[in-house]
Amino acid sequence: MLSTGSRKLDELLGGGFAPGVLTQIYGPYATGKTTLAVQTGILSGKKVAYVDTEGGFSPERLKQMAEARNLDPEETLSRFILFTPADFKEQRRIIGSLKKVVDDSFSLVVVDSITAHYRAEENRMGLLTDLSRQLQVLLWIARKQNIPVLVINQVHYDSKLERTRPVAEQTLGYRCKDILRLDKLPKPGLRLAILERHRFRPEGTMVYFRITEKGIEDVGE
Repeated sequence: MLSTGSRKLDELLGGGFAPGVLTQIYGPYATGKTTLAVQTGILSGKKVAYVDTEGGFSPERLKQMAEARNLDPEETLSRFILFTPADFKEQRRIIGSLKKVVDDSFSLVVVDSITAHYRAEENRMGLLTDLSRQLQVLLWIARKQNIPVLVINQVHYDSKLERTRPVAEQTLGYRCKDILRLDKLPKPGLRLAILERHRFRPEGTMVYFRITEKGIEDVGE
């Protein structure tokens, strides 16, 4: 298991992010999805393959989080191997190449987010099979290297159900055995993590957390 750095989140997830499993983290903008993924990588102690499709990865923020935890910021940053695909086609190529890149020196793979370039394409329905293949490659890596793979996902508003839902919900839901939703709360800085699916933990359970310069922290600590 890889610790999230939050005791309550680790308990929610049954000990942390599980090796050999695709975990989907989704939610609205600025709910802490990237911070959670980066924090997990910081604490993992080994290399992290980070596919940044939205330009949200910040070396400055990573260094701030590392320093707040008394870690060497330069050494920590050097463990993150960053990939920045410019479009969906390049994303497909990069994810495919990870099969040769990720070895036993890696502890984590993150795709942030898996659906940003997909949403930008005109013929999205025709790309669902391609998206599914990318997820299959990521699942192969997770099982082959016995490490967690985190796929961050965006949301869209479903006017029929009058609520937000994850993008490409069925495609990602088929491959991702663990699904964590993050939400904002009215109180400034407060966030909510809801376990929507898990292999053995009770679904629908939730914990509160906050975002600080240190990263993700439990409320009251």
